[in-house]
Amino acid sequence: MIPKAALRPGALHPNRAVCKIAAVLKSAIRLPLRLAALLAGLAAVAAPGQDALRSSPSPTPARAVALDTAVSPKALWQADPSQFVETGKPLGFRWLSTAHRAAQSTRKGATLYGLPVCQTIVRTEDGKINDLTILFYNRGDSGEIGKEPFEALVRKAIEAVSKATGEKFTPRGRDASSAVKAEGIFWNTPDSTYLLEYSFTKEMKSQGIPFRAEFVRLEITPKEKPKSLLAEAREEQEKAAPFRGADHVVRDAASCDVSIRDIPMVDKGQKGYCVVASAERVLRYYGVRVDENELAQLANSSATEGTSVSAMTDSLRKLTARLKIRVRMLLKTDLNSLQTLVSDYNRAARRTRGEEIPSPGYEVDVSDIYRQMKPDLLRKARTHSKSGLERFDRNVRTNIDKGVPILWSVTLGVIPEGKHRLPVGGHMRLIIGYNDKSREIIYSDSWGMGNEFKRMPEVDAWSMTSGMATIEPV
Repeated sequence: MIPKAALRPGALHPNRAVCKIAAVLKSAIRLPLRLAALLAGLAAVAAPGQDALRSSPSPTPARAVALDTAVSPKALWQADPSQFVETGKPLGFRWLSTAHRAAQSTRKGATLYGLPVCQTIVRTEDGKINDLTILFYNRGDSGEIGKEPFEALVRKAIEAVSKATGEKFTPRGRDASSAVKAEGIFWNTPDSTYLLEYSFTKEMKSQGIPFRAEFVRLEITPKEKPKSLLAEAREEQEKAAPFRGADHVVRDAASCDVSIRDIPMVDKGQKGYCVVASAERVLRYYGVRVDENELAQLANSSATEGTSVSAMTDSLRKLTARLKIRVRMLLKTDLNSLQTLVSDYNRAARRTRGEEIPSPGYEVDVSDIYRQMKPDLLRKARTHSKSGLERFDRNVRTNIDKGVPILWSVTLGVIPEGKHRLPVGGHMRLIIGYNDKSREIIYSDSWGMGNEFKRMPEVDAWSMTSGMATIEPV
């Protein structure tokens, strides 16, 4: 493990934290009360002469490894991305897709600046590394923590980055343009900008809402070099230009595939974040900087129980002006449609002398209903009326032709997929294409490498469909 570097000139020593805060409060920057309180607490992190990162004794994680040298910005911005990932394999780094646009490490025992790290993401652009994101904490991977441990972690992170950079921090306050208006603090070095952001759900006793820690993340980006007036004008013009989804559609004459190939990959890992991970991928495709942890906060996601699709779409609708998007629900399953499906299934069962299933009442366990279904009978029930499959096909083709991926809710475990039968349950994928010749849909799972481009017969796809929605730029 690499030892912590000595406090360099200009670094924020615990003793000087109060002086810094007093100077900030006297300036034109207006700090939210909770941010000022957190920064004021820096002085209490450690007494003079003590290690500012020291905390109460805790078991040392197995196979601990420091990321400090590997992700040192000075070397990172000049590194070849492929070489970085190859040499970073012992640290857990793996490409998220064959496009090599992002690599991720979730190695247990990883640390940065002496603090535990649960996730590290390196993103590339034009063949260079241009963004490094470190999650010191996120609720989905790390589990829930109380208010005091969360605030202590933020203070330690501020102190650790100040020490590592040798620079004084500048409070940014809340970002009104982000999905959750996260609090932020930044540091500038000659070659990089460091932005520490953190977010939590505020306690509201009158409404029965407890405090909930959401995430603490550090984003490091290269310092922008001065640009010519012409370059700046071109950049502004590109930003102002509307997103042209049709330009992202690839039509392969040989295979007859029509698909969107450049949707960023997100690996949700073991947590039940398939809905928010899918939404993040679509938003990043449109150029919106957001991550699954912000979306999980908005949609009240659970790492074990997942995310309600309606909660996610409702939350995004509230952010249409801020994120410049429009959310449309193309198809959803309600009690009436579920009762119709069971009725059609039982009709098909009677014709083949198969076993019928009970009609659902007002309290419905959707997974329990699907567990009783047989694949062939479900296909027959879904295609009993051609209008449903035709509407599904029309929605797929209309949106893919426009370059708009579809948030696709499915029920896994009934229709066979590959060699292994998946457990019955809800899941979200992205529909990213279709093939009229083979009558297939092309889709992607948010499970990292190897899940970017998959296909299945459209009848099977329609049979497992429980909902469809789109997010479009405006």
